[in-house]
Amino acid sequence: MGSVNVGVFGGTFNPIHLGHLHLARSVQRLFGLEQIHFVVATAPPHKPLEELVPFIHRYAMVSLATAGRRSFAPSLAELDPPSSPFSLHTMAKFASRGTGDASSLYFVAGGDSLLEVGGWHESSELLATYNFIFVARAGVPVLDAASVLPPEVLRRIRDLRGLGRRELRAGIRAERCAAENRIFIVDVGAPDISASRIRSMVAAGRLIDDLVPPAVRQYIQKLHLYGER
Repeated sequence: MGSVNVGVFGGTFNPIHLGHLHLARSVQRLFGLEQIHFVVATAPPHKPLEELVPFIHRYAMVSLATAGRRSFAPSLAELDPPSSPFSLHTMAKFASRGTGDASSLYFVAGGDSLLEVGGWHESSELLATYNFIFVARAGVPVLDAASVLPPEVLRRIRDLRGLGRRELRAGIRAERCAAENRIFIVDVGAPDISASRIRSMVAAGRLIDDLVPPAVRQYIQKLHLYGER
């Protein structure tokens, strides 16, 4: 039996919202991913911690948001021994546990992560070892990847933005048999939703019903997260 294609969607999920879920569903269909693991970041070294609610709440919200889809799974991978906040170590855990080898693992991230990934721990090794899918976010310009990624991985970039759905699928299929991993940049028409906007709205007592799943909204309200009034 061949290896199974698996997505690893990392993030702070502070909180998880409908934009995250749209992104995950779209990427799953386009790339034929059997599962997507939502890896909740414990203490991301490249992001400020002031606005992060405790990990246990963010993990609980991810669990609630993904409960209705069997192929979506909340993940505690960063806490699996040896615990580490670095994506390189997280991906190695998935590769070693039988979930899939490096060629069948796809790290999924928002397009804005292109601005940060070059500064991640051992970024050159990370980008050279695993497939990446960077998804454009509404309202967030994605720079030319060649200007922000290490030179040694530039030949692996496949920028598929601007293609129709049929052409996009064809472009992805054409890369499936490549000897090297690929770094894809795609646009799946993700809604313009941001976690920071949701936090501000909650703090101001505004409704977020159309931004997060109902169970997540109820959890935020029940525990008065983000200064909920």
